[in-house]
Formats: sequence, C-alpha cells, structure tokens
Amino acid sequence: MTSDILIIDDEEDIRSLISTILNEEGYKTRQAGNVNNALEELKSRAPSVVLLDIWLEGASSDGIKLLK
Repeated sequence: MTSDILIIDDEEDIRSLISTILNEEGYKTRQAGNVNNALEELKSRAPSVVLLDIWLEGASSDGIKLLK
C-alpha cells in the first residue's frame, strides 16, 4: 500500500502509537505535533488521509479550522 497518512496530534505518545499500528499494516505515515509543523507537512505533499486532533495545544484555532 502506498497511502500517505498525516497524523496531527500534540501528544507524542498518541502520534507514535497510531503511526506504529498503521506502519505495521503497511501504510506510510508522517507526523506533526503542532500547527506550524502540520502546515509545513500539508504544503510539502498532500496526504491521502489526515488524522487530526481537534484540540491542538497552543493553537490559535481548533484543528478543524487548520484544514480550511
């Protein structure tokens, strides 16, 4: 499988756990721990799927507005 999944969550443990599970299933994952990193990842390459934490720590808006 070549699906590219971007995991955006401010909790490293959660990102790591989700990434590990998906990688074991054959998916490629990328991670972002904050809004700035998420925007960089989204600009560098559009993912097939985004798993997004709605309440990102320190964000000026919620995670849903990040993708608009």
